[in-house]
Amino acid sequence: MERICQEINDKHIPDDSRFMQAIEDQFEQYGDASRDKFVSTAFKRKLSVIDKEIERIEEKVKVKPSCFEGCSHCCYFPIIVTKMEAKLISQYIEEMPDQEKQELIAHLENYYETEDLEQINSIDFQTDHDFKRKYIQKQVACPLLDKKTNKCKAYEVRPISCRTYLNYCDPQVCFDTDIPDEVFSYEFLYEYYMYALVNTIQEVVFETENDPINLPNDVYEADYLPRLLKEQLPRIKGER
Repeated sequence: MERICQEINDKHIPDDSRFMQAIEDQFEQYGDASRDKFVSTAFKRKLSVIDKEIERIEEKVKVKPSCFEGCSHCCYFPIIVTKMEAKLISQYIEEMPDQEKQELIAHLENYYETEDLEQINSIDFQTDHDFKRKYIQKQVACPLLDKKTNKCKAYEVRPISCRTYLNYCDPQVCFDTDIPDEVFSYEFLYEYYMYALVNTIQEVVFETENDPINLPNDVYEADYLPRLLKEQLPRIKGER
């Protein structure tokens, strides 16, 4: 793993060029679209840039992740998102085909009825340096995890931390340790992603009366995904 990290450092200099290009492409393709269409496609476009950036790095270093479908180890990690991202995920769910949306709503309702979230409320990710380990040991699943299939029910818009946390070693290390040293994080891409996303949607959001996204506040307010998504559940269900 040390060799892979060193090669990534040697062969890849992070820059924001492709994220900035994604802003131009978004306005060129969807500049005349409705608010919802513009925002949802912008969100998915920026997430796609993250994926492509990681693929570019992997091609340079000639590595492939050993992560595999059906492994849900990191789905019990503390997933921290901004309130803006939680609202964008909620909008994605709202726009699902009706049957798929209703199934996911039922899944979320069952999750919040049965999952004991109180046990994570006392874990402060801003002040507790050991919050990751404490959270993982509680084994509170991500609300978007289907435990029957071990698959994400909103994979296309899964949070950044889910996309940027990858294992290039033996997958067994994830089963043997709560927080494996061998796993690599591309969290350095987050700043480019967030800057590009906000600068893409802010004009549309500011021009929309009573827009559900409150900028800039929703960018600076972050919390565990289970808590923020619970706040959005009434909106997903069409109750507000």
